[in-house]
Formats: sequence, structure tokens, C-alpha cells
Amino acid sequence: MPVSAPAAADAALESLGVMRQLVAAIRGLNRPELLEQGREYKLRRRGAGRPMVDMVDRETGEVLDEFPPGEVMRMVAELEKEREEEL
Repeated sequence: MPVSAPAAADAALESLGVMRQLVAAIRGLNRPELLEQGREYKLRRRGAGRPMVDMVDRETGEVLDEFPPGEVMRMVAELEKEREEEL
């Protein structure tokens, strides 16, 4: 069954919104204290355009670990909770 144009447009907007949230989450994870440890997080597309987030060694460029978007969002939520508890 073909997808209607409005449904396809809604899906594209939802996907764009998720990508924006993911980029914001990666920026949050790339805080100075993590960068000082020589690690940073980078977004990449895998397979049929599915996003993944890589933890990369800044010096060597080696991918140390990879995370699906949902895991990254959970990581950021946990960091935010820890920050709130510190205040």
C-alpha cells in the first residue's frame, strides 16, 4: 500500500526532528571534560541512512564504541539528572 504524500511529509519532519534532537544530544556529550579525556562523539549514517553515534579517540580517529540514537538520548538524560542533583 503506497504512503500518501502528507504521511510521507509527516514522517520526514518527524525524522528531521529526531535528528535535531540527536545532534543536540551529541553536542551535550562533547562537553570539555570529555574532550579533555581525548574522546568525542560523532554522528554517522549506517546502512539505509540509519543514524549511529560513534565514540572516537580524538588523537587516532579510532572508533572506540558505537551507540544507537536511543542509547545516546538516555545517556544525555542521565547526565542532565546528575547535573540537577549537583545543584
